[in-house]
Amino acid sequence: MKQQIQNFIEENDLFKENQTILVAVSGGADSMALLSIMQDMRVEWSLTLHAVHVNHQLRGEESEEDARFLKEWCAARQIPLEQRNVDVSAQKISDHVGTQAAAHTVRYRAFEEVMRKVNADVLLTAHHGDDHAESTLMKLNRGTSPYRRLGITLERNFAVGKLVRPLLCVNKEMIVNYCRTHHIPYRNDSSNQSEAYTRNRFRKQIMPFLKGENPLNYKHIRRYEEWQHEDNEFLMELANEKLKNLIISQRDGAVTISRFGYHELAIPLQRRLIHLILNCLYNKEKARDFSSYIEQVEHFLKNHSKFASIDLRDGLKVYRQNDCYRFTQEDSVESDNYCLELKVPGDVMTPLGIMKAEFSQTYTTEHKSSVMIPLKDLSSPLYVRNRRSGDRFYPKGLNGSKKVSRVFIDKKIDFPKRQSWPILVNGMDEILWIPLLHKAEISKQEADDHYVRITFLGNT
Repeated sequence: MKQQIQNFIEENDLFKENQTILVAVSGGADSMALLSIMQDMRVEWSLTLHAVHVNHQLRGEESEEDARFLKEWCAARQIPLEQRNVDVSAQKISDHVGTQAAAHTVRYRAFEEVMRKVNADVLLTAHHGDDHAESTLMKLNRGTSPYRRLGITLERNFAVGKLVRPLLCVNKEMIVNYCRTHHIPYRNDSSNQSEAYTRNRFRKQIMPFLKGENPLNYKHIRRYEEWQHEDNEFLMELANEKLKNLIISQRDGAVTISRFGYHELAIPLQRRLIHLILNCLYNKEKARDFSSYIEQVEHFLKNHSKFASIDLRDGLKVYRQNDCYRFTQEDSVESDNYCLELKVPGDVMTPLGIMKAEFSQTYTTEHKSSVMIPLKDLSSPLYVRNRRSGDRFYPKGLNGSKKVSRVFIDKKIDFPKRQSWPILVNGMDEILWIPLLHKAEISKQEADDHYVRITFLGNT
């Protein structure tokens, strides 16, 4: 087994000769085998070897005995040992997490501290092939995103160097046999027998069945997980490149992409593109599990109706608009129904701007932001309101009536603005003007007409 591990280290370039190695050791068979192998390699590879033990203080005297055992063993072999006592209970309260999550946090914090103290190039942990298989199956069973790493990473940057797991090429049975053959003492952690922890339930109930079906399952699961991870990294990079070409606009809290460009992509790239946008808007440095969101958004975007929206968590909305999809955490401009009297002269404030009315003895040229209404055709009072279900009017220059909703669609008005858009109506609730968009048909003006000029100063 020792040669197999050494070959694994060399093949994957996990560390080199003349480096400073820090081994995380608990006192169990896995870490004791790893520390023993590193001790044997110390001279051959000219390694500077250190060990670190974190006492979680969760098992009373048993934890203290583990610490004493390691102190004596390392001292007898002239391996410098750093021991740290940590407060898991305090971390649980601080982070509002369970025992295992809190223990992981304080343990790796201690590892980082010691690694910096001894200026180690590499931190070794004793995670083995069975651990990797358990982690992969646990995450699959929990429903984690396929865009996150399922198994245990072979190596990653950590503190002042990197963290590596050289025992992933072997399983627990091989490790225990190695300890027995080479008379390496180790401690048994009684908490490993508790079925209160998910990993222990998988270890005791699921893994023995799988090993019975195939003793090499840990190798096959690791290979599958590694290949899947590499495939995903490639597809995620490709999706990132595609996203750059699909973005119509992007600012803090909002990303708008091309509807047609999105649907030209293969489905695996569509899903990853959604993942990238969500990760950007939720402002996460690390990839987060958006599985349920991706599925929800994917289904929403498959619908061919043009205008709709859905709400995700923390104020994120997704809009289907004319030729684009908009992901945003910006405040919506939608409002409740309103109806405001517009006096002449006078003005009213709407959610999208100011509507102003004034008398005029002469006709002035109309613009999209102003309209002239002959006084003789004016049915007082005037009101400014938002649209109502079934609203229709008679557009100037067209035969027959038209739905207000159709005007918004034709003019490509963003869906969230439609409910707030001001509409000018007379006392009989007849629509006279949709500011910036369309004027209603009004009787022909006479030379001696007096007028009311309506102006809209919008912030749209």
